[in-house]
Amino acid sequence: MNGLAYRRIKEKIIAVELPPAALIDEGSLAAELQIGLTPVRQALRRLALENLVVILPRRGTIVADVNLSDLHKIFEMRRELEPLAASLAAQRATPPQIEEMRALATQVREVTTGQETNQETGQLLRFDQRMHISLWQAAHNEFLEETLERLYNHVLRLWNLSPIQTSSVQQAMEDHLTIFEAVARRDANQAARLMRVHVRGFQERVLQMYTVGAWAPL
Repeated sequence: MNGLAYRRIKEKIIAVELPPAALIDEGSLAAELQIGLTPVRQALRRLALENLVVILPRRGTIVADVNLSDLHKIFEMRRELEPLAASLAAQRATPPQIEEMRALATQVREVTTGQETNQETGQLLRFDQRMHISLWQAAHNEFLEETLERLYNHVLRLWNLSPIQTSSVQQAMEDHLTIFEAVARRDANQAARLMRVHVRGFQERVLQMYTVGAWAPL
């Protein structure tokens, strides 16, 4: 039950159903999830460790806000750790993992050749997550995988806060396809270089939207 509360509340935060800086009503959440207050409170404490909520003593719990300082901190970590994961994946990926990446790449190509729609954009975002996860797992470092997953949760929230253009997501897919190719060739340096370019490109787009205030209304 505790795991269910954690997953459901995290999903609501990432999907911006619980927007940044919103005060969390524990009673309403418990009623909505049809569970007790104790699992909700335990889930919130866990999410606080992941910087998705902030617990204010005697005042309650709020959803973590999005600010420029935090964005820079998230990106400075991803700029180093995502290329490391890609490099390790090129060195350590098993043959079945390489085949899984190739199959995933085939699915992505089938989707990106279709007409641009909002449904397609959402599907591509899910592919983006799956492609990152496949690289983390192929790196065979569970500590690195756990750290990157936590950082990526913040990235997903940024996607959901910003006006997403299908062309931008498609560019991300193209980046991943070239990274997968480098991993399949066992070219660790190239995989790391391409991933660094990918992360920096996303960072620039997000920071530009933040600077001009082009966030989805909350």
